[in-house]
Amino acid sequence: MAGGFAVASGCAYIAYLLVGIQFRDTSIAAWNILIIPTALSLGVRLAAHGALVSAASAAAGVAASWLWAFGHDVPELEPWWIGLAAAWWLGLGWQLRTERPTLGLFTVLLGVSATVDFILTALNAPTPIYALGGFKIPLTIVWSLWLGVALLRYPRLGAPQGRDARAAM
Repeated sequence: MAGGFAVASGCAYIAYLLVGIQFRDTSIAAWNILIIPTALSLGVRLAAHGALVSAASAAAGVAASWLWAFGHDVPELEPWWIGLAAAWWLGLGWQLRTERPTLGLFTVLLGVSATVDFILTALNAPTPIYALGGFKIPLTIVWSLWLGVALLRYPRLGAPQGRDARAAM
């Protein structure tokens, strides 16, 4: 189920790029709300790889998505949702690396890209430099779709297995 939400989030992001300004608010809210179940699911699933990192990154992901969905038109909130998203992706990528190294590395790369965007946004960097923060947008689309497909193909991704499964019960 989490995989389907991630794919739907990626598709909503693509729709945002295609539908134009008239559906801007709806598209932004959709891609952010649709990724929240995935963040929560992965927070639970990856707890075996570090409960504190898992809980903190999932909470950051939910908070970032919620702020972005409903506060995208409030300039003072922008650094917050970008910074929280960066924390989510960095923590999640660190945890994913054990089971899906390439996806985990890509997630960390997305987190680094969001960190750059956070810094440039917080510093109110001038437009030519600020544009460097925009690299996270295409990375986010690819990441949402890739993560969603991975979760659909490997439904137990992140779930405790064997001895770890008995310990988690």
